[in-house]
Parts: sequence; structure tokens; C-alpha cells
Amino acid sequence: MKTTMKLLFVLLLLMGTSCSEEQDVPELKSVKAKASSKQKAQIGGLAGIGGTSTLHRNKNGITVNFKAENLHPGAYTIWWVIWNEPQNCITPGACVEDDFGNPVAVEVEVMYAGGHVVGNNGKGNFSAHLNAGDDSPESMNTSFGFPSVGGLRVGNTFDAEIHVVLRTHGPSVPGVVNEQISSYRGGCDNPFLYAPFTVYPNVIGECADIAAAVFPPAN
Repeated sequence: MKTTMKLLFVLLLLMGTSCSEEQDVPELKSVKAKASSKQKAQIGGLAGIGGTSTLHRNKNGITVNFKAENLHPGAYTIWWVIWNEPQNCITPGACVEDDFGNPVAVEVEVMYAGGHVVGNNGKGNFSAHLNAGDDSPESMNTSFGFPSVGGLRVGNTFDAEIHVVLRTHGPSVPGVVNEQISSYRGGCDNPFLYAPFTVYPNVIGECADIAAAVFPPAN
């Protein structure tokens, strides 16, 4: 389990990601429930990858704008990592790789968010939305050895910790590119390959999780 999880999140331990939050004031002052929130985080990862990411939350779901820089041209996907019960992580509200060792308690789900081809300017601008309770996007939970929890739990949009992970699928390959940008294993010779921190894979068939943005609970 621990070895498998490193394939997705070992880089998060060295990211030094920062996050800030801006909150909208509820329309009715007598209602204490939050109407919406906006959080910003730095993108950190391999080989100088940078950029910023913004997460919008309301009671119905979450929307991310993920703007990465210094990418190789090629095919990429982004993935939701949803910790529905982050208070049960080893460090509450700051979940890391070791917390996958207790998947039922933290109610974690890894789900497809989006993907596209990045051009020669090295800029990857991704946007994705996930409704609370939507379990239709591809989930990697079974492949990683723990049960699905149904995605982002209804009523939990502000309390969940959200990680957005960027995955490279290597140079885009004609006839394969649609698969590369729409699935975890698309175009991958080794679907669970991850790179040492000093190496950014850039050959056909090599896939790796190379950057991420982390959003703590907005409660």
C-alpha cells in the first residue's frame, strides 16, 4: 500500500505548498452556514514546475482552475484527491501519503478531473468541476487497493481537504491522445511509474505524477 501511494503523492512532502482563502459573506446574516469559498494555492512539483491554482467551493460541489507552467509539450491529466474526513489524518487537516494507510477512516477518493494537450509554450491551463455525490468520474481507489467512498460526500464540500495532482502521459501520440488525456493509464507502458525528484519523464510510454496543489478544509 505505502509503495503504491508513493506513485501518486510522494512529491507532496517536498512541495512547500501555500494556500490562502477568500470567503464570500452569506446573503442572510442570520444563517451561519457558508455560502461559498475561494482558495488559492501554489503548484509545486518536479523540475521547476510552478503556477497557481484556485479552488471554488459551494454546497453543491467544487471547481478548480489549475494553471501550471514550465511543462514539456505533451498529454496531461489532473486528478482530484478528496479527503472527506481530514480530521482523521495523522495531522488533522494536513493529509499526506501515510494517511492512505487508513483509507476508511479518512474516506479518501482519487478521481479523474480533466486533461488536455500542452503546447510548446509550456502552459497547462486546466479547469474541472465535481458535484458533491457524483461518483461517475474514473476512480483509482480499486487499483490502489481501497474501497470507493462515492467521491465528494454531499454536505461535505467545505470540510473536505482537496489535492489536485498533475500527471504527465508523455508526448502526445496520434491515435492514442484521446486515451492519454482521459484516463490514468492512457499511453502508459508502466501505469504506476513515478520519477525521482530530479527527473521529469518526457518519452513515449512514461507516465508520472509530477505536481500538485493542496487545499485544506475551508470550514
